[in-house]
Amino acid sequence: MLKKKSVIALLVSVLIQTGLCPGQDIAAFAGQDLHLAAGNMTVYQDKDSQGEHLLVFNGDFSMSIGANQLSSDAAVVWIKTISQDFRGRTHLDHRAQIYLEGNVTLTQGNTALATKLNQLVIQQGQALVSRFLVTGRIFTSADTRIVAPIANLAELKLYQNAVSAVTPVRDEPQISPEAAVPKIAAERPPAPDEQDKPEDKEPAVAPVQFKYPVHLSAVGGSTPQFENTSSQDGEVTTVTGRFYLWQKQDESGSLLEFQADNAVIFHAAGRFAAGESQTQGVMASGDVDAVYLQNNVVLMENERVVRADEIYYDFKRKQCLAVNVEMKNFDEKRGLPVYLRAVELRQVSENTFHADKVVLTSSEFYLPQVALNASKMVLIDTTGIDARSGKKVKDSSYDATLYDVDFQLDQTTIFSWPKIRTNLQRPDVPIRRIKIGSDSEFGTTVETRWHPYRLLGRKEPDDVDSTLALDYFGKRGTGAGVEVEYKKDNYSGNVIGYVINDRGTDDLGRTSDRKDLEPDSNLRGRFRFRHRHYLPYDWQAIAEISYASDQHFLEWLYESEFDVGKEQETLLYLKRLKDNWAFSILNKVRINDFAAKIEELPTVEFHLKGESFGGDRFTFYSDSQVSRFRQRLAVDDISGDPEQFFAFASTRNEIDMPFSWNTIKIVPFAANTYAFEDQKGYYTNLDGSTGNLEKTVMLNEVGLRAATMFFKQDQFIRSRLLDINGIRHIIKPHFETVFYDHSDKTAEMRNIVNVGISQRWQSRRGPKDKLHTFDWMRLNVDATWVDHGRDTSVGPTHLIWNNPAIPIAMRRTTSTFGALRDSITADYVWRLSDTSMLLSDMHYDTRSGFIHQFNIGLSRYIHPDISYYIANRYLREIVVSNATDGIYEKGSNSVVAAITYSLNPKYTVILSQEYNFDYGRTVKNQLTILRHYHRMYYGLTYRVDATRNRQSIVFSIWPQGVRELAFGERKFVGLIDQPRED
Repeated sequence: MLKKKSVIALLVSVLIQTGLCPGQDIAAFAGQDLHLAAGNMTVYQDKDSQGEHLLVFNGDFSMSIGANQLSSDAAVVWIKTISQDFRGRTHLDHRAQIYLEGNVTLTQGNTALATKLNQLVIQQGQALVSRFLVTGRIFTSADTRIVAPIANLAELKLYQNAVSAVTPVRDEPQISPEAAVPKIAAERPPAPDEQDKPEDKEPAVAPVQFKYPVHLSAVGGSTPQFENTSSQDGEVTTVTGRFYLWQKQDESGSLLEFQADNAVIFHAAGRFAAGESQTQGVMASGDVDAVYLQNNVVLMENERVVRADEIYYDFKRKQCLAVNVEMKNFDEKRGLPVYLRAVELRQVSENTFHADKVVLTSSEFYLPQVALNASKMVLIDTTGIDARSGKKVKDSSYDATLYDVDFQLDQTTIFSWPKIRTNLQRPDVPIRRIKIGSDSEFGTTVETRWHPYRLLGRKEPDDVDSTLALDYFGKRGTGAGVEVEYKKDNYSGNVIGYVINDRGTDDLGRTSDRKDLEPDSNLRGRFRFRHRHYLPYDWQAIAEISYASDQHFLEWLYESEFDVGKEQETLLYLKRLKDNWAFSILNKVRINDFAAKIEELPTVEFHLKGESFGGDRFTFYSDSQVSRFRQRLAVDDISGDPEQFFAFASTRNEIDMPFSWNTIKIVPFAANTYAFEDQKGYYTNLDGSTGNLEKTVMLNEVGLRAATMFFKQDQFIRSRLLDINGIRHIIKPHFETVFYDHSDKTAEMRNIVNVGISQRWQSRRGPKDKLHTFDWMRLNVDATWVDHGRDTSVGPTHLIWNNPAIPIAMRRTTSTFGALRDSITADYVWRLSDTSMLLSDMHYDTRSGFIHQFNIGLSRYIHPDISYYIANRYLREIVVSNATDGIYEKGSNSVVAAITYSLNPKYTVILSQEYNFDYGRTVKNQLTILRHYHRMYYGLTYRVDATRNRQSIVFSIWPQGVRELAFGERKFVGLIDQPRED
């Protein structure tokens, strides 16, 4: 039947990943114990044997493993210890071989199939040989126990019988000593002087093909009835009564197993020995070519279980026909049962399968709530062949084509498609996502995302993920686009394009200058291409192209990308990074004429980090840049020359002298920075005024960095209230000071002193045998002092988010460079429990005595129905009345709250709201109601955004566990779609 991977997934996905897929052999560590008991036990020892044991039992011998019970008058037991490595752990198993003699009986319970026994009945049922793996421990019990030397076995008749009997019981084909074994030549090209010489090779020998025998035994207490008939085509055996039939598949120990009520077993002619009984003909020397099974048929292969009304299986050709097939599996990752049903399933070759009238669903009902139906499926599975041949198993190793596909909700067909081709790794319907709703700005919205290759019934190339967008906005127009992501071993990238016929205006904010913005043209869109390529000799190449039709398009339709995504640029960047140095060349141009940009034509940089010299007493750092810039103004900006070329160069070189004093790491350092700019040069003083124009500046700096770490712990601190079990307090103080000397005031920098301390309190939680360490609390505090601090006209944005690592090129035109004022910053995290956490951060201006920013939030989960988050976000307003024009920055003091409440197993409510005290109004709120059916979720969301004066309603629907097929909002899928027991 099917090999490796799955057969298809629910709604396409899940079923696909878990369907007819043999999973890992998890039974390896199942831990089944072996129990041996008899009146007398003799242990034969050999000092040269390693991990091998031989035991002989006499007098009412009994054995049990799993649900298998065997007994006899006497027995010989060989046990060999084997070591297995699994997920980083060494596990000891035992391979056992047992010979039973006299009054042999075998009893198997309902779960006997969980133990793989290779058995052979001999001597008219008076002897039996069994071989199996013991994954647990071995227990022996005897009235008397004797230890004897191994030499005494030569005179023991029971042992001689056992050795003679176990010889045929093998796990590998018997190869005669005279068999020719082909030699494997070394894999190298022939030398030039060897190419014309005749090769002296032994004749090729075909590999030995070994056909493992087919075994049959009873199931339960009843004994199957056998009837043999002969014909010129071969022998036929009819079996009536519940039975178990199995065949070993390969040396890994995998089995092909069947259970059924009736069967017809086909043998080739002349396979029975003279005088052989009917039972022996089926269970022993009868060589089975094919079998037809009927009534309550169960097929098992590794972890796969298939049920059918009828199955015909050809052991010789590995072909199969199953009628009214049903298979159940469970996807642990998604928490879903997986059902595959087909009227007929045919295995036409080792790696090709055909199925008719296929139903894929996660519902056990005869009429499922959600299902994918197909009239026919053709599956080509080469994963087993690729794995055996040593090839890499790829997505293309598993390829299925479905015809006349219907996606049904209850008995309603949502959509149909003539052909779907898939590698069965994800939902493979053509549609990827649908979002339907109503918006006060966009009107009625229908946003759809499709898989373009599946629309065409073609297979998507490996390592490519593509999406086609088709949208309708009632008040704006229709739009279409495509997005492609690709990733190979040495390169990756993405392409996105979108165009819309827009008949509306843009509302981007609350102020009048950001409302009702008329685009230049109704035809709007964007194109972006990003590519990264890893080249030989440690080179990398990055290429980007970014085009937008107008200034506001990205902010209007791609708000999240505009706010927090990477800057839209058009560039070519080459970089070589090796050891501790890097060299790069950057060419960056502007293609959007509505944006003011500085082009780099090009910029060349060299960086050297941590180069040791002077016997490792000194460390050298260097950063150098040479650029040819072009300042390009926006097309509608007439304030200056639209194109201005200028050159810029800078180099910063630093020497450190690191050493240790006790546990303190100390690094004195000195650095020099030289910069040149031939256009306007450097003209901004530190206080923001305009100074003398200087094209060449120099900055010298000396400083000291120091840090250490120490900790203290007390494992006896306990608190049930705080949920702690021992405390370790880790403290990391650090100190840094830098003093600058400048060649001109336009290059002046503020001297800085920074003192900080990072603290962590660690504890343990969990059961006594599984305690885990976690950070119970974390508190980081930094205090910074500067000279010549800026006045209060600098708002919180410059104080908090200013980056002191901005290149000195930016110092030409701005004084907001580096730390600006004396301040204290802190962030705090308290993990109150495994379900509760408190987070906070603060920025305090010590000169003005004001807190410029303060945030605090609490996240809490209350099992099993409630989870909530509540927080306060504060940003101080700035008012400077004595400034020339007056400076005013509106502050923000908001309370943000969100709660998820499961009213009952069917309904869940999600409410979120943000209220701003400075504006005295609600900024954003959202209400969502979710309804859970058997395998489906429905959601209705109402959202208000006062910042853009927008209201919207969105309807959502998704199958349980299949996030990829969510219609509408997807952010709620993982919130309540948790695995359920079935």
